[in-house]
Amino acid sequence: MLKVYSFAVIALLVFVPAVSQAQGQNQQGGLQMLLNADTNGDGVVTRDEFLAARAATFARVDINHDGVIDKSDIAKITRFRPQAADRAQALVSDLDLNHDGQATGAERKAAPTPIFDRFDANHDRRLDQAEMAKVREAGGQ
Repeated sequence: MLKVYSFAVIALLVFVPAVSQAQGQNQQGGLQMLLNADTNGDGVVTRDEFLAARAATFARVDINHDGVIDKSDIAKITRFRPQAADRAQALVSDLDLNHDGQATGAERKAAPTPIFDRFDANHDRRLDQAEMAKVREAGGQ
């Protein structure tokens, strides 16, 4: 019985920080995407601007341009930009709706936008300057 209990404690000590770190990467990546999504420079990020930023990020991470981000894309990113691997994996985790370990363009289009929705306090599909100030606070900027 003690061995089972010890194994459970060890598993929690290893697994929980890994999940927490992945969630933190997802949030940081999403916050950064929100901060960079204001393409027309008006201080407001619309849902369409955010979706366009997500599409552009997807295209950059899809190294072989096959419409899918998978382990081979992440391996290539890791080889040349090891610091970006966690963010690429976080993007896949956010978009991988069927949990097969890869993200497709169709999944990207269908994926929810929890980070955008979290800051869109009045649900008007745009983050005004006050809402963007909260994004900057959450991102530590």
